[in-house]
Amino acid sequence: MNYEIHLENFEGPMDLLLHLVKETKLDIYEIQMSQIIESYLSYIKSLQELNIDIGSEFLVMASSLLHLKSKKLLGKETEEVAEDDEYNITSEEDLKNKILEYEKYKNITKELQELEMKRKEVFTKIPENLKNYQEKQELINDGLTVDDLLKALLKVEERLRYKEPLETKITKKEINVKDRIVSIREILIKKTKCHFEDLFEAANKEYIIATFLAILEMSKQKEILLKQDGLFESILVERIV
Repeated sequence: MNYEIHLENFEGPMDLLLHLVKETKLDIYEIQMSQIIESYLSYIKSLQELNIDIGSEFLVMASSLLHLKSKKLLGKETEEVAEDDEYNITSEEDLKNKILEYEKYKNITKELQELEMKRKEVFTKIPENLKNYQEKQELINDGLTVDDLLKALLKVEERLRYKEPLETKITKKEINVKDRIVSIREILIKKTKCHFEDLFEAANKEYIIATFLAILEMSKQKEILLKQDGLFESILVERIV
């Protein structure tokens, strides 16, 4: 028998046995395990004759297979295993099952190794508070931001939508930011301060956007002061005198 394989290529005696099974190119259920036992023992013997170092686990398996072979020759393979039996392979069927179980775990190990390699290509980062990297747009001293105004704007839009009549007549009217700034100034001259939502009277998109941009521009120019007494409270718009 020509052996062109090396002992270091196998992870252990079960790996060698599985290799010998696959060399037959037959389903393991169709193989006479005595043939595999003979192949294993012949292989170990050839290595000994070549004075090649053999791992102890390979020799232990060889002794177990020799024991099994002798039992089979003596017709004692079906006897119950004694509790103090030092050999862990009790029959050809037992050997076959151990090889199948080893193959199953070997395949699982291969899949896990592939998943590990894929996982190495993925880089993760612990979640951080992105507010530290955001550009702060504080409009007033107490930290009111554009985000706060946007939330208030959404509430205004929802309130105006509910107030819309069921039947409306669409008319074309151009609304710009400058006109809204003038209107807001007139309101604040009379009232000095008012609620943010009171500055929105119409529900159409152009009007809402123009009013919102007008408020931002007036805040930027320090014409008005925006403040909120508490979380979720109404935003107050106050004219700076």
